[in-house]
Amino acid sequence: MLVELPPQLHVRYANGHLEVQGETTRRMSISAQAMLQDLLACVDDRAVDFICIASGAYAIDRLHRRRSDIKNEAGMRTISVCFHVADPHYWSQTWVVDQLAGILNFLSGDLWLISFAHHQRLAPEFRQEIFDFRSSWRPDRVALYSGGLDSAAGLACALMDGQRDLLLLTAGHQSAIRRRALNQVSALKHLLPGAGSICHASFVLGLESAGRIRDQETTQRSRGFLFCASGAVLAAACGIETIHIYENGHGAINLPLIGGGLSHGFSTRGAHPAFLDMMALLASDVLGRTVRFELPYIGATKARMLARLSPNSALSDWAQHSRSCVHTSWRELGITHCGYCPACIERHQAIEGAGVVDRTTYSKPLWERANALDDDYFRSYLWQAQRWASRDLGIIERLVDHCALSRLPAPTEDLILLHQQHATEVLSVYARHADAPSGPTPPLLKVA
Repeated sequence: MLVELPPQLHVRYANGHLEVQGETTRRMSISAQAMLQDLLACVDDRAVDFICIASGAYAIDRLHRRRSDIKNEAGMRTISVCFHVADPHYWSQTWVVDQLAGILNFLSGDLWLISFAHHQRLAPEFRQEIFDFRSSWRPDRVALYSGGLDSAAGLACALMDGQRDLLLLTAGHQSAIRRRALNQVSALKHLLPGAGSICHASFVLGLESAGRIRDQETTQRSRGFLFCASGAVLAAACGIETIHIYENGHGAINLPLIGGGLSHGFSTRGAHPAFLDMMALLASDVLGRTVRFELPYIGATKARMLARLSPNSALSDWAQHSRSCVHTSWRELGITHCGYCPACIERHQAIEGAGVVDRTTYSKPLWERANALDDDYFRSYLWQAQRWASRDLGIIERLVDHCALSRLPAPTEDLILLHQQHATEVLSVYARHADAPSGPTPPLLKVA
């Protein structure tokens, strides 16, 4: 039986705008704050193509909402796209197409049918040999900085460990993300002497006439591809090999809460070790130089990262100026942290689990409700923690399956202990709920 393919989308970049053309035509502006205005003048066409492909994939991911039904419960999409690039000969190679499609499938769970066409871009008026940094300063490494709790804690820990000369990159889908990140780093420079050696680059993608983000596709799972591609181009332009991503190990592995969700835990795969390996392989080939992505805190939980800041109350308070809430990304009026989305639940657990008073203002903190276990996510979250704390063989087997499905080697004892550590932290913060009777989820295990 013949299957009808979706209409092909076309993506073109020119003069600071990305155009996505299909049934309707939409434009996305790529702002040049502190990065692209200089950077795009000192990298080659293939590197610019790389950013444009990543930006186009992100734009498509936002514009085309998932539609789930009885035959497609996960809402998987088939996306046919032609990227118009300056170097189609390179991008049309079978290996490159397969790698791109594989990366986007790994992140989003969607089927990407990718092709390329030639697009002649105007050459920049001038080219410079190196990125124009202040005086003779040169960065030692690039670090992706989102302004979230992990990136804030990770940056502070890196400085406390003696790292200097960091070039931070913030890539945002709204200008407020860039402003908050700049303000955070500026405030940090008054708290840690080593922070004075930080330089900050950024760019913002703005979808024109987009309306509310909540009315678009809200998962936006391809963001990790955009962040890592832009980080790789920036690093290559600066002659840097290593790019750090400040994500805790438990979040990077991202074991879904239920066994049936092994293929549904995509929202945080942007820091997954297998994804970073795939990105490093592609970026190194695209840019013609070695690119490595590293997770310096792969062996720590979020609470352990924050616990390192706790002796300095000003520093732990600074970290809490970060943003974690899903609804913040949706730009819900008046909401900074809702208190009931998974990100807020994990944030509160990490802060309190680190022995720090959570000073975040939550609009509706779920954990303060007597009926908190009526929430499916919260109930599953606690149930999984109790299974880990008791070293239940079923949950360990699920981690083994998850590693196999997400292209990781079999879990080591250290990885199992990391999940047990996270479980202990969860139960220490939400203990009163863990002792309460559960709803339709299997009975909670009693942990000594």
